[in-house]
Amino acid sequence: MNTDFSRRNFLKGMGLVGATAAAGAALAGCAPASNTEKKTDASAAPSASEATWRTAPAEITDFAQTIDCDVVVCGHGFAGITACRELAEEGKKVVLVEKQPEDSFAPVGNEFAALNAQVLQERGVPHIDPVEFFQNWMTITGNSVNQELVMKFAQHSEENSNWYLSALTDEDKAAMSTSFFPQTEHQMDHMGVIKFWPSVCSFYSPDCNQTKIHGYNRDLAKEHGAEFYFATEAQYVVMENGKVAGLVATNSDGNIKFNCKAVVIACGGFGGNPEMMKDLIYDVQGNLVGDEELKSMSANDGRGVQMAYWAGAHLETTPIPGMNFRGLSVPGKMNCLPQAMWIDEHGKRFCNEYYATAEQRGLSTVFRSRKAKWAVVDDNFTEYRQYTIPQHAGFTANEQNIAELRASLDKAYGKFKGTYTEEEKKDNGPQGGPMVSVEYIADDTLEGLASQMGLEGEDAQAFLEQVEQYNAYCEAGADQQFGRDASVLFPVNKAPYYACKFEPVLGETMVTCGGIITDGDQNALDKDFEPIPGLYVSGNDCGRRFGAEYITPIPGCSLGMAITLGRECGKAVGKFLEA
Repeated sequence: MNTDFSRRNFLKGMGLVGATAAAGAALAGCAPASNTEKKTDASAAPSASEATWRTAPAEITDFAQTIDCDVVVCGHGFAGITACRELAEEGKKVVLVEKQPEDSFAPVGNEFAALNAQVLQERGVPHIDPVEFFQNWMTITGNSVNQELVMKFAQHSEENSNWYLSALTDEDKAAMSTSFFPQTEHQMDHMGVIKFWPSVCSFYSPDCNQTKIHGYNRDLAKEHGAEFYFATEAQYVVMENGKVAGLVATNSDGNIKFNCKAVVIACGGFGGNPEMMKDLIYDVQGNLVGDEELKSMSANDGRGVQMAYWAGAHLETTPIPGMNFRGLSVPGKMNCLPQAMWIDEHGKRFCNEYYATAEQRGLSTVFRSRKAKWAVVDDNFTEYRQYTIPQHAGFTANEQNIAELRASLDKAYGKFKGTYTEEEKKDNGPQGGPMVSVEYIADDTLEGLASQMGLEGEDAQAFLEQVEQYNAYCEAGADQQFGRDASVLFPVNKAPYYACKFEPVLGETMVTCGGIITDGDQNALDKDFEPIPGLYVSGNDCGRRFGAEYITPIPGCSLGMAITLGRECGKAVGKFLEA
């Protein structure tokens, strides 16, 4: 499983369209000022000051082209391309605008969750009951999300995944891998009441990646009349009498006005916009320490959320989720070693290390010092590490990874004993999932390990007492301290002992996963929670899908939702246009 995300460099091209368009480039959209003024108070973040992005730019009046169509889709991501193809196949005159140039276009992400897709069922991946999946999602999110959207994903993932993959050849499908399947010996499908499934389509092979699959879907859309404008940047939605009347965009030829009845916004979030991050991710912003700052691996600048907001859409008023955002954050990496015992700078445990939902395990670190933390294990760790869950950034306990883990532990012990030589550096350590390569320290005694960890005096004594207490919980099968599930209570009682250090850093996310409140058809809602005629928002601009943080009961839920709900959004727009 690979979770590397490429930074996308979008063409701006604003210098080619004059000063008026430059204002649009900076702010990326337009709604009548009166509309913006009415909207701001209704959806402002509780502690947010008026950020400049919230002010709509001046109207653009100089156009190189005017194009008539039924609907414009903004963004060639997973939601945008599926909405576009669906509308084209319905016979609608649809145009898609994308900032990236066509010759270097690449979508972000490689694998997607797919409930019961044919290609997975043929490989023997376990069948998923959509109702059970929905109930599980509600359990994880505390029933806080848009139930209609989640159920649409659960009920339509199978057919829409098959449809999305319909042009693949047998050779293409053979290049697809299936993360976490076949299941390894100790791979778990639940922890307590929370369930997980390895129902994921992984396209990392150069023989068939997501760029190729997007191309297949683009060609199918073109066959049905869809038009594509690459290297073209959406600026704002044109509103007339509270309804969508068009979209303004720019490219190297100048400004373009699309006259249409509907717009689908699917621009991929706002992680690349520091001002929007501070304004809309106010809970994380308020918990930053020292030189921590909000940042994202994504270059998406928030154009979609901006355009919807300026058109009168309601911003989310609860924390907007990010991918691996809250808690230990991406640099912390400890999240990838849940089988260990986690120790703070005072030698004590501080949370349930193996809380079932990976993205929620490190939440307590938000409210703790940023001093170094430690993951502590014993010589049985190669056995304990095999107890895994199929989820985002998870560890695959195959023979190669376990052998590499053993080599990394042996390397640490060799260094401790003074027997390690430089020639052994060919052993680079275990890959604890795709995002972590860990360096361990080792010692024959817990007292010695504590000293190497920098624990002294009362802190060192607290560590020894903590290990003794924790081992007693493991023996009893009940963690009286933090309620860790008995199935993953692994003692630290066999020498040598090992530890690895983590420096918690808050504020980095892969992508943002929300922003605009919609109804179950992904129709954007206004300040009174009424649908705005013709304005639709899908993909990572659409809010209320994940709760307070991204979750993965199946790896790849973000792309899986985008594919399924993107097509469902296209269906809803089609019905709107026919009404």
